[in-house]
Amino acid sequence: MTTAPNTDACDPRIGLDARRMAITIVAAAIFLVTWIGAGLLEVKAQDSYVSSPGPSLLRLALIAVSGAAAITIARGLRPIPRSVFIVVTVFLCAVEALKSIFTIDMLGTDAGGLAGNPTLTTALGALSLIVTVTFPIVVALALAGVTAQLVPVAEAAAPAVLRRRSRAAAIGLFAATGIVLLVWLLRTMFVDAMFLFEYGDAVNALGAAIGLVSAIAALRVIAESRSLPADEPAVGPASSGTTPRSARTLAFVVIACGLLLCLESTLLAVGYPPVSTLGYPGWVVSMFGLVLGSLVLAVRTLNCAPTHDTQTRDEESALSGDEESDKSHDRAIRRPAPD
Repeated sequence: MTTAPNTDACDPRIGLDARRMAITIVAAAIFLVTWIGAGLLEVKAQDSYVSSPGPSLLRLALIAVSGAAAITIARGLRPIPRSVFIVVTVFLCAVEALKSIFTIDMLGTDAGGLAGNPTLTTALGALSLIVTVTFPIVVALALAGVTAQLVPVAEAAAPAVLRRRSRAAAIGLFAATGIVLLVWLLRTMFVDAMFLFEYGDAVNALGAAIGLVSAIAALRVIAESRSLPADEPAVGPASSGTTPRSARTLAFVVIACGLLLCLESTLLAVGYPPVSTLGYPGWVVSMFGLVLGSLVLAVRTLNCAPTHDTQTRDEESALSGDEESDKSHDRAIRRPAPD
C-alpha cells in the first residue's frame, strides 16, 4: 500500500504571508527612524557646545530599539542565517552602546576613566565607522531575503492587481531617481544657489526614503508574481515558483544605498558633516548606487506581472475547445456512411 506524497510540505510557493510581511514593513520603518535618529544624536553628542549626557543616553535607547527592529526583520529568515544575523546585530549594537557609554564618561569629571584611554578612543572610533557602514548593509541583506520569499498560493494576488502594484512600485523608483538626480544636477549647474545647499539634502533624504520603500514594494510584487500557479508563468528567465536572484540583488543595492544616503543627507540637512560615515565619497557611491539600482529594478518590476488574466485564459481555452468540438462534429456529419 502506497501513500501519496505530501506536496504541500515541499511546495516552494508556501512562504511569507501578509501578516508577517506587514510586521516586517513596520519593523523596517522603525529601524530607519531610530537608526537615523541615533546617527543625529551621535554627532550632537560630539558637538563641543553640548555638555550634557542626555543625547548619549537617548542614543542608547535608540540603538536598542533599532537592534530589536532589525532582529524582528530577520524572523522570516531560515534558522542558520537568522542565528548569524542575530549574533552580528547584537555585536554591532554592543559596539555602538559602548561608544555612547564612552561619550557619557568623557563628559564626566573622571579623567582616569574611559576618556583617559587614547587606545580605547581610537579603537571605538574605528569600530563605530565600521558599524555605521556595515549595519545598513546587513539589514538590507535581511530585508531583501525576507521580502523575496514567496507567498502562499491562496494569498497570491490576481494578475491585474500585480500589474497595478508593479506600476506603482516602478513609479516610486523612478520618482526617487528623479529627485536625487534633479538635486544633484541643479547643484552642479547653479553653484551659487544657496537654497539648494541648505535644503537640497533634505530633499535627497526624502528621495532616498522613497527609493528604499519602493524597492521593498517592487521585490514583493516580483515575489508574488513568482508565487502564481504554474499555468501563470511570469516574464523572465527564472521559472515560476522561484524569486530571481537579480531582483534580490537589485533590491539589496537600492535598500542599502538608500539607508546610507538617507542618513548622510539628513546629517547634512541639519548642519552636521557626515563624520560618522564615509564622508563625501560614501555620499557619491550611495547616490549613484540608488539611482542605477532604482532604474534597473523599476524596469525589472514592470516586466514581472503576467500579461493576461486567468479568467481571460480560461475563456480563450474554453472557446478554442468549443471550436475544436464543432469542427469534429462537422467532420462527423460530412463523413460518408459505411456501405
